[in-house]
Amino acid sequence: MHIHPPHKSGSNFKEHFIHFLMLFLAVLLGALAENFRENYVEKNKEHEYLSSLVYDLGQDTMRLNACIDSRHEKNNNATNLISLLSQPIITNTKDIYYLTRLMTRVESFEGVDGTLNQLQFSGGFRVIQNQKIIKGINDYLYIRKNVYNFNAVEETILLQLRNSTSQVVKADVFSQMLNPELNKNYKYFIKPLDKEEPLFSYDKTKLNNLIYWISSEKGNQSLNLNQMEQLKNKGKELMNLIESDLK
Repeated sequence: MHIHPPHKSGSNFKEHFIHFLMLFLAVLLGALAENFRENYVEKNKEHEYLSSLVYDLGQDTMRLNACIDSRHEKNNNATNLISLLSQPIITNTKDIYYLTRLMTRVESFEGVDGTLNQLQFSGGFRVIQNQKIIKGINDYLYIRKNVYNFNAVEETILLQLRNSTSQVVKADVFSQMLNPELNKNYKYFIKPLDKEEPLFSYDKTKLNNLIYWISSEKGNQSLNLNQMEQLKNKGKELMNLIESDLK
């Protein structure tokens, strides 16, 4: 006959408590580890996004510099061309042909969208902790949209400008000036004329119409230049803010 030891309720409670405590600690540590892992992953994603964004902004800055320089030059050309076309007696047709040919060209700014698209459409903004960076990105996108709007207006103006140009210059002379194969050393592959060529028309109404659209193009460019300068400065501010945050 076996004799069982008396039941110790306190010992049983202690064992259950230890088991519960161990289970609780295991769950807690697991949750903490998972939270740490998620934070680590998101921190790495944030670093990748911001590093990539700094690179894209640098590319935008280089493109903006080229567009800004080109548009300053184009505005100067527009001023000179308006002066030539406004003369009582038009004589310097070589420059008129060349400057008019240049006026039909445009260097539109188009930003790099890779990282910004990921931030906007892949939930990337949620991993960025610095609210100043988020505000800076939104400000940058707002100004860039203004630049794109001016680009769209410019396309409409250029359609009218090209149509007005066709009423004033000789098409055969105009077309011969552009040759990508032979004029590789010239801007936009456009070679200035070697001699004076008569215009297709000296009609004052047609000349005035051409001057009007040249002036419209110059005005739109001036407004766009202002926005491009703002975009360039905002991009530099944003890059400095991000680089400071990444340190």
